[in-house]
Amino acid sequence: MRSALSSIGKNLILVGLVILSAINFFYGWFTWKDLLAIQGFTGLAYVFLSCYEFLNTQYKASLPVQRYSYFSNSYVMFRAMKIAVFIGFGALLYLSGNRIKYLYPICLIVALTEGLVMWLKYRKDLCFVSIYANYLMFAQDRIVKLFASDISLVEFRHEIFYFVKKDGKSMQIKLVHIAQKENFLKAINEWLNRNKIVMGEESIEKLRSLRIL
Repeated sequence: MRSALSSIGKNLILVGLVILSAINFFYGWFTWKDLLAIQGFTGLAYVFLSCYEFLNTQYKASLPVQRYSYFSNSYVMFRAMKIAVFIGFGALLYLSGNRIKYLYPICLIVALTEGLVMWLKYRKDLCFVSIYANYLMFAQDRIVKLFASDISLVEFRHEIFYFVKKDGKSMQIKLVHIAQKENFLKAINEWLNRNKIVMGEESIEKLRSLRIL
């Protein structure tokens, strides 16, 4: 509940800040220094609520106890590109030479928040793979569940698990991004066997070579 309220609160703050800055662009209610002060204080509140969303006790209590940290390159690259876009857009606004530059602090606030959230997720292992009785849980930008009943085939090549779903789509787990590789391999092997999931012969041999099967 607190996490949801934090999410709603930070979004309301950001929307309110954008609306206030846009209105001030047309009517000039505040001087540049006053507007910058308002953006600074509300920006700090936005950053605080964004971080609190991932650090409050109720959120941490809802996380699975047994989880394997999974901080993939694709996640990092997406976040890094997002931060770069906001910083770049903020720089363009600042260099525009007219009153529209007053919006640039908002871009910097969002970029700072994205960076802090990514750092928190890395430090607190909030990007992970968790193994349950009949499904796998993937958590990065959002939580996705992969049920054993939806899997038609699993392949293991170049230290990557490919989970091919019955609808033709697939999901991957790259071992290079798993912190506890040996424990994960044992756990995933038990999960595959328990749920009687089909694996390719080549994949079975490769897992045997790792002394997992």
